[in-house]
Amino acid sequence: MTAIEVYEIPSAPKKRRFRFTRVLGLIGIVVAAGFWLIPILVVVMTSLRSEAEFNQNGAMSFPSHLTLDSFKRAWDVGEFSTVYRNSILITAVKVPLGVMISALCAYALTKLKLKLATPLLVLLLIGLTVPVYVTLMPMFLMLRRFELINNLWGLLPPYIAFGLAFEILVLRAYFRSIPDELIEAARLDGASEIGIFVRIVLPLSLPALAALAIIDAVSTWNEFLIALTVLSTHENFTIPLGLLNFQGLFTMEHTALNAAILLSIGPILLLYLVMQRWIVSGLTTGSLKG
Repeated sequence: MTAIEVYEIPSAPKKRRFRFTRVLGLIGIVVAAGFWLIPILVVVMTSLRSEAEFNQNGAMSFPSHLTLDSFKRAWDVGEFSTVYRNSILITAVKVPLGVMISALCAYALTKLKLKLATPLLVLLLIGLTVPVYVTLMPMFLMLRRFELINNLWGLLPPYIAFGLAFEILVLRAYFRSIPDELIEAARLDGASEIGIFVRIVLPLSLPALAALAIIDAVSTWNEFLIALTVLSTHENFTIPLGLLNFQGLFTMEHTALNAAILLSIGPILLLYLVMQRWIVSGLTTGSLKG
């Protein structure tokens, strides 16, 4: 018998189609990134020119003369020495406190096998659907009753309350990925529930806790509506309220306002870019393992 040689026909058309799809996808990503970067580029160009040049040439032209005067003006008008201090203080207190309360609630709903766990979870889901706008009046009345109006610490109760639902749901999904056998073994060894939570659950949940802390910090740093309702004097203003100083009744300082925007988003944007891998891993691990 004669041996039959089999030749494999190269699949060049498939390879070309695959390369074309990759190139097309890359072009789409570049175009989308360009659309995302255009507003940031406009803000940067506006902040690096004088107000007279902005009024003459508009926002879409490149500055003929670069200057940092707008940043000096923005720092003074926006009272950034005060608003930075207030925003850092409220963020530094609210974020750890809110994440810890959420972690305790999520642990109770996930690992303690409570009889009311399902109704409480449904209540949390309902809380996610309630917009902030409809709660402003009752929130204001409650805070006024406790003399927390125009007090920086008056922001803590509503900030924590509005962040609990989302954080508990994310941490609940993550805690479900922790083996029950590990917790039962710790209970048999005589560990208390607080000891199990602190020594076992929290160390295993660091990616999710870090991700929620970063998201919560961004949300707290940029929150405007509740702060506008609660605070009324400049010495208590946070960064979003400080930006209101750049708009008068009939005029607006465009270059100083854009410089103030860069000053306000700079620290939190840098934190987000540095820690973004924690956000991705922390929010997806629970869904993959659960």
